[in-house]
Amino acid sequence: MGSDTRGALVVVGSGPGIGSHVARTFSTHGFTRIILLSRDPSRLEKDADFIRAATPSAEISTLPIDLANTSEIPSALKQVDKALGNTPLEVVLFNAARVGPSTLVQWPMEELELDLRIKVTGCYAVVQWALPHLLAVKTTHQPAFLCTSGSIYKEPIPEVFSLSVCKAAQHNLVHSMHKKYKEEGVYCGLVVVGGVVADENPQCNAENIAKKTWGLYEQRKDLEVEIVDG
Repeated sequence: MGSDTRGALVVVGSGPGIGSHVARTFSTHGFTRIILLSRDPSRLEKDADFIRAATPSAEISTLPIDLANTSEIPSALKQVDKALGNTPLEVVLFNAARVGPSTLVQWPMEELELDLRIKVTGCYAVVQWALPHLLAVKTTHQPAFLCTSGSIYKEPIPEVFSLSVCKAAQHNLVHSMHKKYKEEGVYCGLVVVGGVVADENPQCNAENIAKKTWGLYEQRKDLEVEIVDG
C-alpha cells in the first residue's frame, strides 16, 4: 500500500512519551493526517511540532478530551469527525492513562472509579465510535485499533493496584475485539510495556516502543507485542 492511500491516525492520550513517538513513527510510514487528543491541551502543539520535525508535510489537528467526564466524550468525538473531514479513519491508538501509586485497600473508591472511567469506560467509548469507521474502510485500507498496556495486567503490583486492575480490563476488552474483528478485516492489538518508560532504558524507551507498535500494526497477526528490559 502506498503512502498516498493512507487514512488518518487518531491518538487518544497524546503526550511527550509513547503517544507522540508512535504518531511520529507512523507519519514516517505515510500517515500524514494525524489527530492528537489529550486532557492537557497545552502540550498538544509541542507534540504536533515534534511530529512535524520528522514529517514536515504532516497535517495535524489537536483537540482536547477529558475521558473522566464520560458524558462529554460523544461531543469530543464529534469534533474528531469534523477534523477528519473526507479522510477515512485508518488507525486509532488508545494511550490514555493516569499513572501513579495506588496502595491496595487504602486507595479511595472514588479514585478507583476515576481510573476506570479514564482507562476502561473511556476506552470502550472510543471503541464504540471507532469501529464503524474502521469497518467501513476494511477493503481499501488497513484499519486497526491499538491500545497501550502493561505487563501488570497479568502480574499485578499491589502498590499500583488501580492501574493493574484497569490494564487487566483493557486487555480483556481488546482481546475480545481481536477475536471478533480480525476475521472482519479490522486488526485489534495491544502494546504491552513491561516497565517504566524512560529514555535511558534499552527497550522500554518511547522510540523503541513506537517502532514495536509499527511492527505490530504492520504484521497484523498477534494479539500483542510485549516490550521488557532485562
